[in-house]
Amino acid sequence: MRNTPWKVDRLTGSIGAQVSELDVRRVGPADADVLRDLVREHGVLFLRGQPTDPAALVDFAGVFGDVLPAHPLKPGLPDHPEVLANQTGGVRPQDVRCRDAHNRHGTNWHVDCTFVREVPTYSLLQAAQVPPVGGDTLFADLAGAYAALSAPLRALADGLSCPHEVQLLYADWLAPDADPHLRERLLEMPVVSQPLVAVDEEAGGRRSLVLNPNCVRVIEGLSGLESHSLLELFLQYTLVPERTVRWRWSEGDIAVWDNVRLLHNYALDHGAAPRLIHRAMAGSTALQPVRSATRETSPSLALALSSDR
Repeated sequence: MRNTPWKVDRLTGSIGAQVSELDVRRVGPADADVLRDLVREHGVLFLRGQPTDPAALVDFAGVFGDVLPAHPLKPGLPDHPEVLANQTGGVRPQDVRCRDAHNRHGTNWHVDCTFVREVPTYSLLQAAQVPPVGGDTLFADLAGAYAALSAPLRALADGLSCPHEVQLLYADWLAPDADPHLRERLLEMPVVSQPLVAVDEEAGGRRSLVLNPNCVRVIEGLSGLESHSLLELFLQYTLVPERTVRWRWSEGDIAVWDNVRLLHNYALDHGAAPRLIHRAMAGSTALQPVRSATRETSPSLALALSSDR
């Protein structure tokens, strides 16, 4: 890792670092490689007390790559179409009810926008308004989860892919009383197949699981039971405490992370208090699968396969 002009403090033994003595308004092209290297090393960076100006957030996102529209289907701020305003205050009791082992009805673990062919490379969040308590954002390491799998499971995952369906994420837009314009736009979005394991060549060929409970329910070629069992297993490997970091927001804080490598979620524990988070995204990545020539076949997997013949 190259030297940096800022103070960098690791937050856990796996992912997350706080970067101090950095003002996003004074970051320029010369700093881009250093910042990208830091994200590559730590997965997610946190910066305290930055100016809550959407224009500054957009400029900072531009250091990492071409700034993307706020969302494939939702509008951004009127004066800053690259910034999505996430109003997540006023949590209701039904929002916190569990809908499965890992997610609540009001939010869930996800990767941003895997339902488009080229996935955003970097995501950035900034706290514009924070509740007195609660509303933390959590991140989990999909690369660390892949590395922790046994060799036979890695070999199995390397050859699998999943359909990512945005219609699953916005199913309420398909209701009979929904806005017909939104329904039409949603139905025009194709289902996109993504590999279950993505390879990051810029990180030395590091492999990450590609999981997104928002819009993935099955694995291509597998039954519903097989899909559910494997996806659940991979999530369990990802969401252990040792592969997570949790950030308590203060106004102006920015988080920037590798959107392909990390799942993220937030805690619905702030009740009726308002919470406003701005998001920007930069760069785009066509997820690279593990090529068959480089797939790992362990001796134990080979023995298992030969014993089935």
